[in-house]
Amino acid sequence: MKYSVYSTFLTFLLLFASSCIKDNTIDYTEWEQKNTAFVASAEAERNDDGTLKYTRIVPDWAPNAFSLVKWENDRTLTEKNLRPLSNSVVKVKYDLEDIEGRRISDSYSSTTHGDSIYQCRPNQNIIGFWSCVTNMHVGDSVTCIMPYVSGYGATANGSIKPYSTLVYHIKLVAIPAYELPLQ
Repeated sequence: MKYSVYSTFLTFLLLFASSCIKDNTIDYTEWEQKNTAFVASAEAERNDDGTLKYTRIVPDWAPNAFSLVKWENDRTLTEKNLRPLSNSVVKVKYDLEDIEGRRISDSYSSTTHGDSIYQCRPNQNIIGFWSCVTNMHVGDSVTCIMPYVSGYGATANGSIKPYSTLVYHIKLVAIPAYELPLQ
């Protein structure tokens, strides 16, 4: 008898608790569509002379991932400067925001490597960052738009929602360790 009372009470308690739990499933379809439209709009943007504002960069090793890059500096002034390999150690300054201009992250709040520097190897970052930085020369500053397939995909990462397009503002400051490719 005692067992059936406890069993009934426990069953009632579980049913009550499960009815109180809200479904935390969030539908990101609208957010995904908004991000996809943002990328399509940026890809179609033109300069005053009719040329495309952004260059599409597609890494050979990830043909379904791409980034849109707009150089903010005169590239003729940096074209002879060193360009990093995937496994080089680079020093960059960056600011990261979403398509609504909400700041997500930046190197300016870091003091690990001095003067707001983020030091890394490009191949230890998301595809979009990796391919963008390896297409820059020391001294280049870019705005890089990374669709979600080049970022964190359909999963959330900290404060970054699933399907988020990432907008990076990057300056390649230095390449303190230029690694030779494996032979």
